Amino acid sequence: MGMKTTFKKDGDTMTVSIQGKLDYESHEILKENLSKIINHQKTDSVPKKIIFDMEKLEFVGSSGITGLIQTLKEFHSKSPSHHTYQNVRNEFQKIIKAYDADNMFEFEDNNFSTKKPMDN
Repeated sequence: MGMKTTFKKDGDTMTVSIQGKLDYESHEILKENLSKIINHQKTDSVPKKIIFDMEKLEFVGSSGITGLIQTLKEFHSKSPSHHTYQNVRNEFQKIIKAYDADNMFEFEDNNFSTKKPMDN
């Protein structure tokens, strides 16, 4: 399966779910879809919060990852909404943070984090 992006608006929050395989070519699809959000924000009410859900995203190829990060940074600079990232794999969080000198990326509710066993 290639990459697929779905959008769900609930009140003043929009969830962008990114699914499938990411490579250099497929990050362009995401870029086009995010451009639609920016253009839509010019004519419609702006969501106060945009959540990027990456639970079903598979990462393939370093050029795809680099393209994704650049696309998301560009989106941050054009969108006035607050952005958060959910369900991002730990290894990918490390890569994003390495490219995030401006601290643009905020992660929450990571289902992929290592959980410590509870003490009895």
